[in-house]
Amino acid sequence: MVVDGMLGDMSWFPGQSVPVVPLTDYPQEVDILIATSWATAFRVPLLLAKRHAYFVQSDETRFHPPGSCWEHITRLSYVIPFNYLTEAHWIRTWLQAQFGHEAALVPNGLDTSIFYPCEPLAPRGRRPRILLEGAIALPYKGMWEAFEAVKPIDAEIWCVSSCGKPDPAWRCDRFFSAVPMEQMREIYSSCDLLLKLSRVEGFFGPPMEMMACGGAVVVGRVTGYDEYIIDGENALVVDPFDIQAARAAVQRLLEDTALREHLIANGRATVARWNWDSSINRLEQALQALLVDPSRALSSPQRVVAESIAYFYGELRGEPLLSDPPISAKNARLLADPTEFLVGRLRRQGWFRVLARLLVRGYQKWRSLLKAS
Repeated sequence: MVVDGMLGDMSWFPGQSVPVVPLTDYPQEVDILIATSWATAFRVPLLLAKRHAYFVQSDETRFHPPGSCWEHITRLSYVIPFNYLTEAHWIRTWLQAQFGHEAALVPNGLDTSIFYPCEPLAPRGRRPRILLEGAIALPYKGMWEAFEAVKPIDAEIWCVSSCGKPDPAWRCDRFFSAVPMEQMREIYSSCDLLLKLSRVEGFFGPPMEMMACGGAVVVGRVTGYDEYIIDGENALVVDPFDIQAARAAVQRLLEDTALREHLIANGRATVARWNWDSSINRLEQALQALLVDPSRALSSPQRVVAESIAYFYGELRGEPLLSDPPISAKNARLLADPTEFLVGRLRRQGWFRVLARLLVRGYQKWRSLLKAS
């Protein structure tokens, strides 16, 4: 595993034994180099490897405000001529329709050695216990809506957030921050029901993890939910923006014991079908197929396209990814293109990103004027 910059703490992932190295120690012989998000996709084709791949886990343009420069640069990551892999049918269809990529499908799975019913962190009392899970700092995770939905319900509210804390005005009886994966089963096993109203997902894991730990689930209708969730069979599904519907679904499960037990039993059956070892086998087969096919290597024209996109991303960040040819200080100004020289000065002064934002705003204003006329 190669990481850009400082080494991260991998203790949150149980049994992690893969060596993690910074780019400064990038190995000489690499068979397959895989980008795992839009922010890593630009650097990957600049590094030597026999094959370059991109494991797409969602449409990550939705992580940014519509029309922003970051939405557009994220979209450009899907233009890079990688070998594409993905975890969900909807992402595979989207990559084909939008960008013409034939992505290998490696369905997600669940490791039942990590997620299973266990002793709760605290004994259950008279009131049922509802779990809300998601990054509070990211609005598209729907945590405000989830807290609004459970506000009037007579239940104990637990919350897990990897980023951000509950607003003091929200009802929260117990809060957990940045919980290691191996400890999540204790929280799931402590709660009766999970409510998750995320509006942006690829293939979301927490509902299946809750099923594995013996709980019932209410989820928002989000991309990827139908990879394994069937409304009324193993979960209840609502519009993620409809707070009243989410509240009614939660209340229904708390009151209807037969329905709740039906969903829990079918949830266990769902988990049994999504075997972790099968997913790993599919991944190994997909990677092996890349290595044996010579046409999967990045060609010179493809590398040029990737370098141009990476160059733009580096300029936008103010941290060029491509090294310029060494030029003596004496001749630098004589050889430099005037436009490039101006851009360089603006970048050093921290203005490049400001100009990019102004250009985007100007374009948006121009479009609104056209619509108005």
